[in-house]
Amino acid sequence: MTDTFILNLETSAKDCSIALGKNGECLGTRKSKGEWKHSREITLLIEQTIKDAGLKFDQLSAVAVSSGPGSYTGLRVGTSAAKAMAFALEIPLLAVETLKLIAAPYHKQALEEKSIIIPVIDARRDEVYYQLYDAELNALNNASNLVLKSDSLEELACKKNIVCGDAAVKAERIMGSTAFSYEDSRPDAYWMCSLSQDRLDNNYIEDTAYFRPFYLKSPNITKSKKAPF
Repeated sequence: MTDTFILNLETSAKDCSIALGKNGECLGTRKSKGEWKHSREITLLIEQTIKDAGLKFDQLSAVAVSSGPGSYTGLRVGTSAAKAMAFALEIPLLAVETLKLIAAPYHKQALEEKSIIIPVIDARRDEVYYQLYDAELNALNNASNLVLKSDSLEELACKKNIVCGDAAVKAERIMGSTAFSYEDSRPDAYWMCSLSQDRLDNNYIEDTAYFRPFYLKSPNITKSKKAPF
């Protein structure tokens, strides 16, 4: 069987991470040194990840990108890089849902405890983006935004159910419920390797020309108060 090599790009959060997957297993990964350095470091991180594995770009089977929701600018950087590689190398473009990516590290724990995984992404103030996943990482609802309150998600309150992501601490503070397991975490390209392989195996390939990230809502753009020239 011919080996499958997929380059995975995660740029939806503060860190930029790159991982190279071989048949769904991670061969190697690189991460930005500091936060919000996506556009400055992504090209170098990609080159280093390929070099570390002893591969050449023409050996890649596909390129995958974390598709959102998340940082508007970060998603654009990742998407632009992934589309450029897909076009240049004439390989498939794959998209991995960011909320599913955040849930992935808790898959085994959820299987053992028969838990529901609730990934949450910070969306400013008291708002989060969230989705529900069962222990097999099947989505139980559509990704949506939620303004956190003391009674949010109370129908799911259970010590076994896992709230995870960069808004987990905020969720614990606002909801005040001790009836969840809270895990502060960020999406990492390492966990994309198996997810992107599954996308390729099932022929879930994006149209490179027309693919756009899933922003969920419009970016928060502040207009300058300075008088125009």
